[in-house]
Amino acid sequence: MTTAATGALAGLQVLDLTRYIPGPYATWLLAALGAEVTKVEEPPNGDATRAVPPAVAGESAAHAALNRSKRSMLVDIRQAAGAELVRELAARADVFVEAYRPGTLERRGLGAARLCAENPRLVYCSITGYGPAGPLSQRAGHDIDYVARAGLLAGTRDGQGQPVIPGAPLADMSAGLTATVGILAALQARERTGRGQVLSVSLMDSALALSSVPLTRQLAGGPARDELTGTHACYNLYRCRDGRFVSVGALEPKFWEGLCRALELPELLGRQWDSGARREQARERVARAFESRDRDDWLRHLADHDVCVEPVLDAETAWGQEQAARMAVRMPVGEGSARTLGVPFDLSETPADAGGKAPGLGEHTDKVLRQAGLSDTRIRELRAAAVIA
Repeated sequence: MTTAATGALAGLQVLDLTRYIPGPYATWLLAALGAEVTKVEEPPNGDATRAVPPAVAGESAAHAALNRSKRSMLVDIRQAAGAELVRELAARADVFVEAYRPGTLERRGLGAARLCAENPRLVYCSITGYGPAGPLSQRAGHDIDYVARAGLLAGTRDGQGQPVIPGAPLADMSAGLTATVGILAALQARERTGRGQVLSVSLMDSALALSSVPLTRQLAGGPARDELTGTHACYNLYRCRDGRFVSVGALEPKFWEGLCRALELPELLGRQWDSGARREQARERVARAFESRDRDDWLRHLADHDVCVEPVLDAETAWGQEQAARMAVRMPVGEGSARTLGVPFDLSETPADAGGKAPGLGEHTDKVLRQAGLSDTRIRELRAAAVIA
């Protein structure tokens, strides 16, 4: 099993001042790759995801999944002594990740300019909703707001034209991945230059990036494209007789032709990109065909046809399929355990360790401070002043 001593990022020290999903997901990926991640939480309750249900053995499974293999310390950075303490830790760190509104940490003496001046090798990653500047920079928001601003909601609608909320927090997760890529790039640059740098990640920008291809086509002068929006018969979702659904992604002519023959709809050959009433007619004929059999019957019938048709699975079924087995891990939670997902890639020589335990609130405060060189006397004084807990 990969450990902090043998992983791809072994020896890397990460200071994590993030909460909720984007930042914690990014720093968990770093931890799974072997970095030593210290999560700095504010008293009294720490990261709000600690209270997100369901609980396993008294601890949040969601929090555990996002914070595996990290250390936790409680520091009140609203106090000058608490901010000073974090500055001392940042002076020894390789990566500093924060997710406060622009200007918040600057007012506490923990902004990028100061920390990078004190530690020129530091990679300082700031994750914000709308970026460090601009008319929206100080607005609060959550995933639904960022995907709305980014145009993702308007591009996904139900049969009545109502925008559909995605089943996963797209802006949050994409921002976490974006932050991870940026941090790794900055660390690679540091290998050449010896200097760290400041990385800014915006949730809205990360959501916008998911629309790179269709948006670029439209900006290049073409009309708004609808090939991937469920408008055409060849790329859609269809209900089967038993009420379950299949996805059809027969974009290329060979897949569409194969599907038409498998569905015994030869009259639709060559009509993949019909428009207007003919497009509606094609879609209705395909829909009627799928409604004539149960889903699994169709899957058996289509198994030997190269037609890009798959079942629409719920989360539990998706988890249990053989193809997903490599992503399935069991993590310790409190005195129990829970199932969750591993990292979405494989490294042959330094595989990630995705099954670590999330820390208890403030579990490692004293240990981290002693490793940073603080005396027991100073630690007691900080605790007496409620700077640490």
